[in-house]
Amino acid sequence: MSVGELYDPLGAHLRDPYPVYDRARREEPVFYSPVMGAWVVTRYSDVADVLRDPVLYSSADPFTHAIPLREATLAELGRGYPVRPDLIQSDGELHARLRAPIAEVLKPDRVAALEPFVRAQAAELVDSFAADGRVEFMERYAVPLPCRTIGRLCGFDAAQARLAYESLDAFIVLGATHLEPERELDAARGWVELQELIGRLVRERRAEPGDDAISEVVAASVPGTGPLSYEDEAQVVANLIQLVIAGHITTVPLSGMAIAELLTHEDQWRRLCADPDLIPAAVEEILRYGTPASGLYRVTTAPTELGGVALPEGDRVLLRYTSANRDPARFERAAEFDVGRRPNRHLSFGRGTHFCVGAGLARMQMRVTLETLTSRLPGMRLAEPITYVPVLDLRRPEAVHLVW
Repeated sequence: MSVGELYDPLGAHLRDPYPVYDRARREEPVFYSPVMGAWVVTRYSDVADVLRDPVLYSSADPFTHAIPLREATLAELGRGYPVRPDLIQSDGELHARLRAPIAEVLKPDRVAALEPFVRAQAAELVDSFAADGRVEFMERYAVPLPCRTIGRLCGFDAAQARLAYESLDAFIVLGATHLEPERELDAARGWVELQELIGRLVRERRAEPGDDAISEVVAASVPGTGPLSYEDEAQVVANLIQLVIAGHITTVPLSGMAIAELLTHEDQWRRLCADPDLIPAAVEEILRYGTPASGLYRVTTAPTELGGVALPEGDRVLLRYTSANRDPARFERAAEFDVGRRPNRHLSFGRGTHFCVGAGLARMQMRVTLETLTSRLPGMRLAEPITYVPVLDLRRPEAVHLVW
């Protein structure tokens, strides 16, 4: 059987995709998956080629519902704002225009200005459980730190920050795992509630701008001071939701993944504790080896060839960063976890015009996390084996139980 016939991304290969990707890189580096309705791209060089050519490979439709949604769910989603392009789901000049205000509020100096706040929050969270000798890390640290960080950036209060995270956490599983009808409907309700929250804040910040990212994005997106039209409001909300997603969707699983991998590879944890100068390199290796977000779709805009396969215009291409980041043609000892690995030009944040605008924020939070934990709790160890949430395209620990 071909790799495409064997590939079971919603079943056997959901929790551990690496063996099938190893085979694909050797035998069929670009293969067609009937389940995904797309050509799956597994080699580093081919994934990088796609990312470097946003004209030939369009980003206008980078997501999919691999599992069709029920009619009631679609009806609930229809109660929200109409679908609009955003910085991820767009090409060319439109993409550049939509990306600019989000990139501005996440540029390096803004991230650096946030770092003292993030460092204080990290210390406070560790203080809350350090004396207990044990913790479930996802609930007590990996979720609240990004929630507080994006809340500070966007000017959310505590309740709004929690609502934003819970809505996104529920929404990302839609079409990516099998859900009971009521849970699927609840996820759609949460998404609409998040849209309504962002829409309300957009109107408030338009009327009374503050010192926060929402105010800045609104002003940059629609210059002026008058009320926004419904169409402009819908567009700004769509783009701002991607800012909120950027603050959570990679950083939450990344923090859990970091501790899971470091304490599974105990020699690497000890190495990091003994030499904190390795922390920046360790962040990159966690991104490479763990790859929380496994990739996005592109659509061919003209006939082309990729990895020796002829692709017609209009075909969907599914990039697998998860596979590319362990390609032995690119990385020596690709299957090994090495916190001192250099160079380490992984693809976890993409590349080119669609490089993740939240990458700097995620890296900063991860660096602060490792600096805090290696200095405060060097004796940490795993109390239970790690299990992962069975969701397509997002690798995230369900729970990380630690003792010290």
